Amino acid sequence: MKMLVIFNFLISTLFYTVKCMNNDDDDDSWKELSFSLRTDGNGTIKSAHIQWTDRFDDTFAYAYTNENRSDLKFLYDKPRPELFVTNKFILEAFTQFLDFFQNRTKISKVTVTIPSMTDDLKKVTKRKNKYATKPEVDSFRFNSYDSFLYTEFLRLSSGIPKQFKISFFYFPERTENILNGTILYHPKVRKATELDLRTVESDTSDSALHQLECESIIVRSSTITNAGINKVLKEWQDGLRSTRYLKVVSDDVQKAEIMDGVSKRTLQRGVWEIKNRYNMSATVTVSRVPTNLYDSKPTFEFAVS
Repeated sequence: MKMLVIFNFLISTLFYTVKCMNNDDDDDSWKELSFSLRTDGNGTIKSAHIQWTDRFDDTFAYAYTNENRSDLKFLYDKPRPELFVTNKFILEAFTQFLDFFQNRTKISKVTVTIPSMTDDLKKVTKRKNKYATKPEVDSFRFNSYDSFLYTEFLRLSSGIPKQFKISFFYFPERTENILNGTILYHPKVRKATELDLRTVESDTSDSALHQLECESIIVRSSTITNAGINKVLKEWQDGLRSTRYLKVVSDDVQKAEIMDGVSKRTLQRGVWEIKNRYNMSATVTVSRVPTNLYDSKPTFEFAVS
């Protein structure tokens, strides 16, 4: 009887060990996945790239182009990409990227660099795929002003991202284009832990700012008013906000209007300490002096100590 108990214990232990090893092998999560379009000096798209890093920190890359030449600069990328030459290189690369995206259960960071979604690319995101997976994504970064792109990838993923970031596709867009701030009303964007729009000018409104539940918010917008920022500070002092960091870069930052009616202690010129009903402290800074390339306008900054 004793031998039988020992035998059963060994069998159970072996079965449990094998099962755990199989579960580990079944982990299909990736650390990073990115899609990017690259242009020449004239802004013409010359190639499309996919790069991914698996859970073992091994990185791989594909490059798609319609030119079969040996002097292609991206062949010196690290890791060196596997090259595909095809006429519809953007469509085929994006389709492969989406196949990768919908074949994972979790991807820590997803980056998409693309100027706008053409009709053929939109059709790919709308395709019916009964085997598709909705991966959980911790961080989204979009180098694009196309709201269709953001909303589709939010729809195709599960959970609330910890970070949601939008940047310009190429540098001149930073002054030429205005980001449609209505994306901030998307329920997944509204509840993201960190929202970063530091490099794009947006038409974000006071109401869009007020409904955000993000712990950290960075935004460039001349449509957010001083009264709108003032309301955020008062709501935080009343314990109605969980915001821990807020930065607004704008053309018109007036410290008198922003701090009107806010209980405060002056630390130095343009810098105050404020507290909320739970005795938490925060520092408020209002500066009209540019601090760096991205913050070349007057800046408001709020940070919980």
